[in-house]
Amino acid sequence: MKNYEFLLFDIDDTLLNFGAAEDNALEILFLTQKVTLDAKIKQNYLKFNRQLWRQYERGDLERENLFNNRFEIFFKKQFNKVVDGRALAKQYQDHLTDGHEKIKGADELLASIDKTKYQLSIITNGIADMQYKRLTEAKLDQYFPQVFVSETTGYQKPAVGYFNYVFNRIDNFDPKKALIIGDSLTSDIQGGNNVNVDTVWYNPGNTKNKTSVKATYEIDDLLAINRII
Repeated sequence: MKNYEFLLFDIDDTLLNFGAAEDNALEILFLTQKVTLDAKIKQNYLKFNRQLWRQYERGDLERENLFNNRFEIFFKKQFNKVVDGRALAKQYQDHLTDGHEKIKGADELLASIDKTKYQLSIITNGIADMQYKRLTEAKLDQYFPQVFVSETTGYQKPAVGYFNYVFNRIDNFDPKKALIIGDSLTSDIQGGNNVNVDTVWYNPGNTKNKTSVKATYEIDDLLAINRII
């Protein structure tokens, strides 16, 4: 087993249950527009949103367009309804910020890691204020001296520029002793592949990997990380 020293954790659907927060925020948002968020509409939105995020991760879509225009575009396409995209984005982000339900095992895992042996950092795409608040309200901020959010780095996972930004700001960082931990093949694991850093794919649903992206380790339980490090 390799001797790891630097553990780089994703937030959403790795430590915090983004899916639950998203469900709640969308329900409230669509209700304000007098639209019932049934299963079909939700499925259509999630598919549309995933496509935008993939474009953003590839560098094909500006952050501004992702966060501020997606609801305007979706409501026009889905309902032929004109909405204020920026206003809805702000409402959505406010509701999303309230979601800080933890993934099973997150507390136990982070409390068990010896902080004298390992340096923990957060690596996340998203909006800085929102991610800081969610970490704080979940009481997970105490474990992470450094938090790197794409909004403030000027890059996003899986871009090499994002990881270089992170690595250059962690004292005595050695990529050979680092481990990237996340749930996203296209963001976290692809990022690790791009910079030759070992990765842990957190895959609680045991989803089949149909991509060319390769994780060093695959787990379906966060506590399994203790067996790796």
